[in-house]
This record gives sequence, C-alpha cells and structure tokens, in this order.
Amino acid sequence: MEDISPSSVGYKTTSRELLAETGVLLLAALAIYFFVKRTYLMSAVIAGLVIVRFLFCYRKGDLIFFFLGFTLGAGNDLLSMYKHVYYYLPAPDISRLPIPMWMFLFWGEIFVFFRKLMRWGPFLGEPPQKVIDQPLFLDLLIVLLYRLIIYRLASRFWVPDAIFATILVLRLLVSPPAKNERWLMLTMLVLGPAYEIWLIHCGLYVYQTGFLWGMPIWLIIYWVFIVRLLKAVYDRVEFYLIQKMK
Repeated sequence: MEDISPSSVGYKTTSRELLAETGVLLLAALAIYFFVKRTYLMSAVIAGLVIVRFLFCYRKGDLIFFFLGFTLGAGNDLLSMYKHVYYYLPAPDISRLPIPMWMFLFWGEIFVFFRKLMRWGPFLGEPPQKVIDQPLFLDLLIVLLYRLIIYRLASRFWVPDAIFATILVLRLLVSPPAKNERWLMLTMLVLGPAYEIWLIHCGLYVYQTGFLWGMPIWLIIYWVFIVRLLKAVYDRVEFYLIQKMK
C-alpha cells in the first residue's frame, strides 16, 4: 500500500464552527417539522439555508464534502427507496423522483456537518498512514454487505438486526477502534438515532420494520458502523486538501 504519512493533520474545527454547523441542522429540522408536507416550499427553505450557510460559514474544502453528500447520501436514499427499505411520505415534486429534490441539498449539508464533527478536538485522532489500510478495507466490504442484506431483508423483523449486530461485533474484535473513534461512535449512537426519530416523527419517511419510535434496530447499528468508515474516508480527503495547499 502507498504510504501517505502527512506532516500535518490539516483542518481542525473550532467549537464555534461546530456550534454553527449544528445550528444549521437544527434549523433544517425545524423547517422539516413545519413544512415537510409542502414540498416546493421546503425546497426553497433548504436551498436558502444552504446558501446562507456557505456565505457565512464556508471553509476551504467544504464543497468537496457537500458534493459527497449530494451524490453518495442522496444516491443511497434513492437505492433504498427503489429497494423498498423505507418510503418518503411527502408528495413528489416536479422531478418525480421517489425522494424530494431538497434531500440532495440536505444530504450535502449533513456531510459537511460530519466534516466539522470529525475534525473537532476529541474526534480528530492521528492522520492516516496509508491510502487503504486493513480497517478501511474491511469497512468497505462490510458496508457493501450491509446494503445487500438490508435490500433483501428490509421487511423482516429481527433478522437484519441480528446479522448487522453480529457483523459489527466481529468487525470491532478484528480491528478495535482507536480512542477518538470510540468517542465518535458513541456520539453517533446518540446523534444519529435522535435525528432519525425526529425526521420520522415529522412525517418525512416511514420504515417497514419501525420498532423504536418508528426506527428499526438495524439502523442504530448502521449509524455506529458507518461513522467510522466516513471518518477514514474524510481523513484521506483532508490529506488530499493538505497536498493541494502545498
């Protein structure tokens, strides 16, 4: 594997920046609560919120992570809808896609928030030493396996939950997370499900096997897993940004 050994950890989030980014997501959550059924108005509100966010809170590299969310986050949403993992409840907009168009922007903002969270003090950690190391390789295989499992078993109670949990436990035993990763995973264990429950409560979407306030157990496990994979990917993107600035 290629050594990358960066001499700097790159961008670090200040507490003020993390607070501001959290505020953007909270405003989006309020907008969803009040306007979720008014699809076109929601599109205008989210677009305006994203524009204001980039005007006042932009840091170099944010657009890269926004684009990742715009494509990967919304792309996963579309696949999940086509595979009947869950269903969006608002009426379709002019695009006639199974997810509202504003969700593309919303996913972009979520991925920017992840950048701020992962580059904040307790979660920063050591820079990666290789482009692809064993933990990242395993996580890439597991995320593919997780998606295949849930596409086939989304309508089943307990089966995907048990499989997801078993895979995650084995994964953590094979390659235990570093201290900063453990803190990040514990944080996402709270933040991820809490935000999901809010969106479900607002009537944005519904899962086939909702158990905990409308949320399936496998989704909690997935949030804990995926944040570690995203952290590894984000750290490598940050290294790329360091190299571009030299």
